[in-house]
Amino acid sequence: MKSLKKTQYILFLLISILIFPINNAFSDETGIFIGAVSKHYCTCVFVSKLNPDHCSDSLNNFMEQVLEDPNLANAVNVMKVDIDAETLVVSVSVEDRAVQSIFNGKKGCYLDKLN
Repeated sequence: MKSLKKTQYILFLLISILIFPINNAFSDETGIFIGAVSKHYCTCVFVSKLNPDHCSDSLNNFMEQVLEDPNLANAVNVMKVDIDAETLVVSVSVEDRAVQSIFNGKKGCYLDKLN
Protein backbone atom coordinates (compact mmCIF):
# COMPACT_ATOMS: atom_id res chain seq x y z
CA MET A 1 0.00 0.00 0.00
CA LYS A 2 2.82 2.40 0.83
CA SER A 3 4.59 1.66 -2.44
CA LEU A 4 1.39 2.46 -4.34
CA LYS A 5 1.11 5.85 -2.62
CA LYS A 6 4.77 6.59 -3.33
CA THR A 7 4.29 5.69 -6.98
CA GLN A 8 1.21 7.91 -7.22
CA TYR A 9 3.11 10.78 -5.60
CA ILE A 10 6.05 10.40 -7.99
CA LEU A 11 3.71 10.25 -11.01
CA PHE A 12 1.87 13.33 -9.79
CA LEU A 13 5.12 15.26 -9.45
CA LEU A 14 6.36 14.23 -12.89
CA ILE A 15 3.07 15.12 -14.56
CA SER A 16 2.97 18.47 -12.73
CA ILE A 17 6.46 19.31 -13.91
CA LEU A 18 5.62 18.38 -17.50
CA ILE A 19 2.28 20.21 -17.62
CA PHE A 20 3.19 23.43 -15.79
CA PRO A 21 6.10 25.37 -17.24
CA ILE A 22 8.92 25.63 -14.74
CA ASN A 23 9.46 29.29 -15.68
CA ASN A 24 6.29 30.21 -13.81
CA ALA A 25 7.85 28.96 -10.60
CA PHE A 26 10.73 31.45 -10.76
CA SER A 27 10.37 35.08 -9.73
CA ASP A 28 10.60 37.77 -12.35
CA GLU A 29 14.11 39.25 -12.33
CA THR A 30 12.93 42.72 -13.32
CA GLY A 31 10.47 42.82 -10.42
CA ILE A 32 13.14 41.74 -7.98
CA PHE A 33 15.56 44.29 -9.41
CA ILE A 34 13.23 47.30 -9.21
CA GLY A 35 12.14 46.20 -5.73
CA ALA A 36 15.78 46.20 -4.63
CA VAL A 37 16.34 49.62 -6.22
CA SER A 38 13.25 51.00 -4.48
CA LYS A 39 14.41 49.68 -1.09
CA HIS A 40 17.91 51.06 -1.71
CA TYR A 41 16.65 54.58 -2.36
CA CYS A 42 14.19 54.44 0.54
CA THR A 43 16.86 53.32 2.99
CA CYS A 44 19.48 55.66 1.60
CA VAL A 45 17.28 58.78 1.62
CA PHE A 46 14.99 58.30 4.62
CA VAL A 47 17.03 56.11 7.00
CA SER A 48 20.58 57.26 6.23
CA LYS A 49 19.39 60.79 5.35
CA LEU A 50 21.73 61.02 2.37
CA ASN A 51 21.33 63.15 -0.73
CA PRO A 52 19.47 61.34 -3.58
CA ASP A 53 22.39 62.12 -5.90
CA HIS A 54 24.75 60.27 -3.56
CA CYS A 55 22.30 57.34 -3.48
CA SER A 56 22.23 57.27 -7.29
CA ASP A 57 26.03 57.32 -7.49
CA SER A 58 26.41 54.46 -5.03
CA LEU A 59 23.76 52.41 -6.85
CA ASN A 60 25.36 53.03 -10.24
CA ASN A 61 28.78 51.95 -8.91
CA PHE A 62 27.22 48.75 -7.61
CA MET A 63 25.15 47.98 -10.73
CA GLU A 64 28.00 48.27 -13.21
CA GLN A 65 29.83 45.39 -11.55
CA VAL A 66 26.87 43.13 -10.81
CA LEU A 67 24.52 43.23 -13.79
CA GLU A 68 25.30 40.58 -16.36
CA ASP A 69 21.83 40.24 -17.86
CA PRO A 70 21.41 42.65 -20.80
CA ASN A 71 17.67 42.96 -20.11
CA LEU A 72 18.34 44.28 -16.62
CA ALA A 73 21.05 46.58 -17.92
CA ASN A 74 18.50 48.04 -20.37
CA ALA A 75 15.99 48.41 -17.54
CA VAL A 76 18.48 50.60 -15.70
CA ASN A 77 18.57 53.04 -18.61
CA VAL A 78 14.76 53.49 -18.70
CA MET A 79 14.16 53.30 -14.95
CA LYS A 80 12.32 56.23 -13.37
CA VAL A 81 12.77 56.98 -9.65
CA ASP A 82 10.39 59.35 -7.82
CA ILE A 83 11.10 60.33 -4.22
CA ASP A 84 8.28 61.99 -2.26
CA ALA A 85 9.74 63.44 0.94
CA GLU A 86 6.32 64.47 2.30
CA THR A 87 4.72 61.02 2.23
CA LEU A 88 8.06 59.16 2.63
CA VAL A 89 7.47 57.08 -0.50
CA VAL A 90 9.93 56.01 -3.19
CA SER A 91 8.44 54.86 -6.50
CA VAL A 92 10.51 53.06 -9.12
CA SER A 93 9.05 52.24 -12.52
CA VAL A 94 10.31 50.51 -15.63
CA GLU A 95 7.92 50.63 -18.59
CA ASP A 96 4.74 48.94 -17.30
CA ARG A 97 6.21 47.68 -13.98
CA ALA A 98 6.25 49.76 -10.80
CA VAL A 99 7.22 49.32 -7.15
CA GLN A 100 6.76 51.56 -4.12
CA SER A 101 8.75 51.51 -0.90
CA ILE A 102 7.33 53.28 2.12
CA PHE A 103 9.29 54.42 5.15
CA ASN A 104 7.25 54.07 8.33
CA GLY A 105 9.80 55.40 10.79
CA LYS A 106 9.89 52.50 13.24
CA LYS A 107 10.65 49.45 11.13
CA GLY A 108 12.31 51.10 8.15
CA CYS A 109 11.28 50.68 4.54
CA TYR A 110 8.92 48.08 3.15
CA LEU A 111 7.60 47.30 -0.31
CA ASP A 112 4.02 48.39 -0.76
CA LYS A 113 2.98 47.83 -4.38
CA LEU A 114 4.29 45.47 -7.00
CA ASN A 115 2.78 45.85 -10.46
